[in-house]
Amino acid sequence: MIAIDSEFQSLIPPLSDDEYDRLEKSLVKNGYQDWREPIITWNGTIIDGHNRYNICDEHGIKFRTMEMEFESRDAAKIWIIENQFKRRNLKPYDRSVLALQLEPLYAAEAKRRQTASLKRGSESPVSQNSDEREPIRTDEQLAKLAGTSRDTIRKVKVIETEAAKGNQTAIDAREAVKSGEKSINKAYTEIRPRICTVCGKPILDGDCYAHDQNKHKACASTETELNRGKRGGRKANRVLTKPQYADDGRRICSICGEPIDEGAHYQDKLGMHYQCGLKHYAEVQRQYRNPTIGDTSEVLTHDKAELRDSLLLVVQDMGETLQATIGRYVTMSVRLSQSEQSRIVKALEALTKTIESIKE
Repeated sequence: MIAIDSEFQSLIPPLSDDEYDRLEKSLVKNGYQDWREPIITWNGTIIDGHNRYNICDEHGIKFRTMEMEFESRDAAKIWIIENQFKRRNLKPYDRSVLALQLEPLYAAEAKRRQTASLKRGSESPVSQNSDEREPIRTDEQLAKLAGTSRDTIRKVKVIETEAAKGNQTAIDAREAVKSGEKSINKAYTEIRPRICTVCGKPILDGDCYAHDQNKHKACASTETELNRGKRGGRKANRVLTKPQYADDGRRICSICGEPIDEGAHYQDKLGMHYQCGLKHYAEVQRQYRNPTIGDTSEVLTHDKAELRDSLLLVVQDMGETLQATIGRYVTMSVRLSQSEQSRIVKALEALTKTIESIKE
């Protein structure tokens, strides 16, 4: 008897109705002719060939099976997912989702192997002669497996995570991507729009310059005019807003209206206190990145919660700054090794988890 495991079956992207009908007509008409593609089993449970088995069982068609051996259930799951990349002509979004499913499986399998190695009395947790996998796969490694970019993997992860939380915007965006109505990038920007570093509002598609995607076109132009005005340029009279100053010469914060002491502001934003900027940015992020939250008791308003949100934003900005810095040096043929980049990613992940553990 051949068993069907629902969890194993769920790891395989289902065939479309048209694909299933074509497969069924072929098997009914010609029988199971391609004996090079047997139904693969592990401990008597199907891990590849669920559709072929269902059709053959329904129509009484003879088929061949091949039993495989794996050290654990997680190892069998890894094989199921990796096998799909070789056999199926999947869309980039589905390939990315498959790759993301491998991330925790790689970690669990590596941990199991390390534990088994320690029990055997090995001097090293990981054998040098085995095909041990690294505990954590970076976005770049998953992207290479899926045949997509690292940025695509990151965006798909956000879409899937938000959809799993019940975010209706993410759910609708995911369905639109799968149906081909939207691109992955457009769906991502609907869920996590870029926030303008000047005005703090979301940046819509096409509303920014290719060389400066963190500002609205209008905000970038205004900032340019301000800079020209500081240098005494000809267009200084086109500056839309002028800074306000207190009687003692200190600049007035555009958010709280209080004077700004020396060193209490951003280096590139002289018109607001550092803390006011953080608080304002956190409020904008909560409003536009989680529109399902209204003015209810679920909204975190305590000082400690605001500090946590601000720290998370700092880590996010830090990650983007690190990527930009690494990219600039790559153009000068200065590259970090995979292990060095991996350590940076792990450090940021650890820092994020520590901040997220802060309670009100």
